[in-house]
Amino acid sequence: MSFSEDSYIDNSIDSEDYIHPSMKDVECFIGPEGSFKSAVKGFRVRTGQIKMAKNWQQTLRKSELVVCEAGTGTGKTFAYLIPALLSGKTVVISTASKALQDQLVEKDLPAVFSLLKLTPSFMALKGFSNYLCLKKYHEECSKYLNKTALKFDESNLEKNSEIDEGMLDDSSLSEEKLNENAISEEVLSKLEILIQNANYQIEKDLPNIDFVEVNSKFPASVTRRVTCAPEWCSKKRCPYADECFPYLAREKAIKTKVVVINHSLFFADMFIDDPFSPLSPAILLPKYRTIIFDEAHELPAIGREHMSETVGSTDMDKLREDLRYLSKNQNIPLKPFEERFMKLRKVYADLFSYLSTVEAGGSNKRNFLFYKYEDYDENNRDPFIEYQKVNQEFRGLMLNMYRELWEYKEFIRDNADFDEEFFNKVLEFIKAKIDIIISLMKLDDRNDPKNIYYGKYVGTVDVQRKTFKMSLTPLEISDFFGRYLENCYSSSIGVLMTSATLAVNHKFDKFLIDIGAPSDTHTLEVESSFDYKKQAAVYLDGNFPAHNDVDRIDKIVDKLEPVINQVKGGIFFLTTSRDALVKASSALRRKFARKRKIYSQNEKLSNSDMLQKFKNDGHAILVGTSSFWAGVDVPGQALSLVIIDKLPFENVSDPIFKARCDYYDAKAQKKGASFVRISVPEAVIDLRQGVGRLIRHEKDVGGLIICDPRIVNKSYGSQFVKSLPDMAIYNNLEEFESFLKSLNESDKIQGQ
Repeated sequence: MSFSEDSYIDNSIDSEDYIHPSMKDVECFIGPEGSFKSAVKGFRVRTGQIKMAKNWQQTLRKSELVVCEAGTGTGKTFAYLIPALLSGKTVVISTASKALQDQLVEKDLPAVFSLLKLTPSFMALKGFSNYLCLKKYHEECSKYLNKTALKFDESNLEKNSEIDEGMLDDSSLSEEKLNENAISEEVLSKLEILIQNANYQIEKDLPNIDFVEVNSKFPASVTRRVTCAPEWCSKKRCPYADECFPYLAREKAIKTKVVVINHSLFFADMFIDDPFSPLSPAILLPKYRTIIFDEAHELPAIGREHMSETVGSTDMDKLREDLRYLSKNQNIPLKPFEERFMKLRKVYADLFSYLSTVEAGGSNKRNFLFYKYEDYDENNRDPFIEYQKVNQEFRGLMLNMYRELWEYKEFIRDNADFDEEFFNKVLEFIKAKIDIIISLMKLDDRNDPKNIYYGKYVGTVDVQRKTFKMSLTPLEISDFFGRYLENCYSSSIGVLMTSATLAVNHKFDKFLIDIGAPSDTHTLEVESSFDYKKQAAVYLDGNFPAHNDVDRIDKIVDKLEPVINQVKGGIFFLTTSRDALVKASSALRRKFARKRKIYSQNEKLSNSDMLQKFKNDGHAILVGTSSFWAGVDVPGQALSLVIIDKLPFENVSDPIFKARCDYYDAKAQKKGASFVRISVPEAVIDLRQGVGRLIRHEKDVGGLIICDPRIVNKSYGSQFVKSLPDMAIYNNLEEFESFLKSLNESDKIQGQ
């Protein structure tokens, strides 16, 4: 079976030639007698993988929704790819990270297409500004013309060669301080090779063309100079319009059978494409009949973030870039635009000065109502309380910003004839900022029937040392995402949502509510193929220092010193806050600096460099916070012990989280209801992500320590314990040490 040529021409309708009439059962490939067993070296038949694949295949045939938790080691990627490709339908795969996007298109998809003997048609699609802008690239090259001609030499530049450390971005440098020729000839040479490779692949119409996606290959000091956001793209007026890589990537995507995106791009596409109407044109994504959400547990949080509307300091960065764009057009008098910009900049600066004074020059994130009302009570838990005393100074500053934005809008409208297409985009941008200010100021107005935000959104103000941001954020995504799922069902689009962590105590209720799915949605729990009873154990102790003990980190390190000394391999020390990270790094260095290398997040090394050095060392301690709880893979002895400092409850002072909980309690008419329905379940999912770092391979072994007495002493602690993998539980530290010693003496550790 192979893709028909017709499917390349118009894949909005899946041809009968393309869809295999019998749609072979997945067991023909991954079952005990399947073809993969002989074709793939080291292939193992996994019961969970077959179970997941068969369920997904049946769901696809009915074009319905299935939610599947697939434990670590299931082989879920093959389990969802095989039925999707066999169906012959156009597929979109959405992931939480660009790293998984790259893994799918560079490793998994080529393998599955080949094993199924299908003609490959797949690619990753990323945001517009991830791709090289030829106009900017040639502008960088032109800087060398007055000195010496560029010499592109391929002799020492491999196709995928890494940038050496001398080219890494120094985040402390502002753009203004960067040398005009910051992009060296060597980097330009590497970019030229990528361009030549991409052009060759485009000419041959090969699968998985990356269209010179540069953000994953170069530091920010390079990418900011050779990429372009869509609002500053000249489009057809650009001399390189016919060769534009971002637009070529989009054109290719709408003709491709399998397109891999990330969740952020999915939410952006909800306002661009209409996959449900056969008459609407495909703009960003193809007319897919199947969509797969991998790492689906991230959807609610990413959805809330992406659906947020903001006004703040970055507006000035955007408008300043607009001026740079205008300065290149000699037909436009720049000075009036600069003067208008400076007036607007002043009212933004005045507001920031006020906010910064309130926060005493420090950083903080608060509910917007804290600034709007003088009688606002941050400890109040009633979201429907009516505050009376308006902060007139803050109101005046907001009014000034509103007025100046309005004047800026009128000024742009009056001069739109200079560049109608560009200025229309500027008008849309300014109008959006005006609307956000109005919505924020009227957010708590319950008497306005047009106020669609009341009770469904929260306003926040995030003040940093040099910037501020005011946001309007939805409390949940269930309303609009639920409508999306309904439309998928009515349009016969098959949907799979999968992750290693979706259930809480083996129940999917919380996740289904979060995404707005019906309570009777088909759910499936596929257990891990790992033998956790033999491979791992967890130590829990009700005598660990209390979670609010200011000296708890030092006490934990003292208590666990014998255990850490017992471990031959590497150790993760995962924390739930920046403060705990700093304290843990300091305490561990005092105890173990002469025995082990200590790597700590947010120090000199980037996360990826630090992780690689940790893997190579095999005996180090890595101290990390949120970004190391998920998506990090360290198989073998290099990670033999994971220590988690505290149950990862969301910070109750976070205004978005607090608002979500307060509105839930008010709706349930029960104080504290949100703790059971929101706080605990979300902390369980986060904990499971952290625990998932330990065992990544069938030969891995190791120990887990959760240093929070609440998991033993509180009634809700059982929710966390029941959601852990089925590993041995120790409450005696000496017995746990003996377990770790037995691992050291065994021959099961990978690499021994």
